[in-house]
Amino acid sequence: MENEQIKLIDVIEDMCSEKDVCLKPMRVAEDIMNADVKTLTLDHTVKHCLKYMEGHRIRHVAVVDLPNEGEKKPYFIGIVSQRDVLRLSARDTEETGEQKIEQRALRQLLVNIVARKPRSVSLQTPVQDVIMVMICNHIDMVPVLDGADLVGFITTTDLMKIFFRLDKAIHRLFPEFKKGAPPVDTASESSAKARILFSWVFRAVQEIMTEQVICLEPQDDLARAIEVMQTEKFRHVPIIDEQGKFVGLVSDRDILRNLPYAGRRPPLPPKKFREHLFATDSWTENLQQPLDSIMVRKVSHISPGCSVCKAVDTMYRKKISCLPVVDKREKLLGIVTVTDLMRVLLSAYEPAEKAGLIPSESSLCKLSG
Repeated sequence: MENEQIKLIDVIEDMCSEKDVCLKPMRVAEDIMNADVKTLTLDHTVKHCLKYMEGHRIRHVAVVDLPNEGEKKPYFIGIVSQRDVLRLSARDTEETGEQKIEQRALRQLLVNIVARKPRSVSLQTPVQDVIMVMICNHIDMVPVLDGADLVGFITTTDLMKIFFRLDKAIHRLFPEFKKGAPPVDTASESSAKARILFSWVFRAVQEIMTEQVICLEPQDDLARAIEVMQTEKFRHVPIIDEQGKFVGLVSDRDILRNLPYAGRRPPLPPKKFREHLFATDSWTENLQQPLDSIMVRKVSHISPGCSVCKAVDTMYRKKISCLPVVDKREKLLGIVTVTDLMRVLLSAYEPAEKAGLIPSESSLCKLSG
């Protein structure tokens, strides 16, 4: 087998089979999906949905229509996301600055806000195609359908778990990797495969981070943040001070919590990124709020030399979707998002040369030293 045709997923599966190391399949949607589907109906209210999401600690709920007489199964309608619900929040007028939900919003039925006919995959959709659907459509969850029936769903969290499966298998195959020891023999085919696995384990964040990051300052307002997100199709905007020091982060969820009640979803498809979620009157005072008043200040961040696997672990444990990359002086160097990590995961299913997983001798020495 030529090196350029080797895929990381093939290497791991082959070596695990040879050495009798247990490895669960990770090839199609059915292998990685969560079959414990949480559902509500069109007649449930936003208030009920809020409590349901909080109680189950989930960010997406499948909405179904109850079966008519003679039908056996409920009919899958669509998805309500945490972003849909957050869009109904409004700033409390009292000085406490706390968030509240308008009573009109709480009484709304899910039939008014459900995203119908969402992008979906089948049980046998290859994992790499699942990843591409999520990346290209800027979504964090995709339903898995068996015909017209909803049988599971895949979230970015489920995709992150694949990293852990791969990492666990690799370290069982090569325990010496934990000490940073690269493969020594360079002649055999098995060594070539080991080098690919070593390159995966020690891939640094600086290799995959987004470096060209648009930053805003604390005095910029919500309107400016929305403009940047919609134009660039970002979901996070780093905030820096006058010295260029990283001081906070604003996400699309932070903005949605601070926009006024918008009523039901517009019937026409959106023409630009987050158009429906960000829709509001241009004159509303909310858009003039400075980012200083809504940004998250204590933000987890990483160094450029941090491994990608460590970044995945941090995001997974902290339940976050973005990690700023900063230097020792707290200057922003770049940003790593869950989308960046999905692209890395996609490379596990691509030829190693294309994915950049065939390191040179000098790079191996640098990694081990």
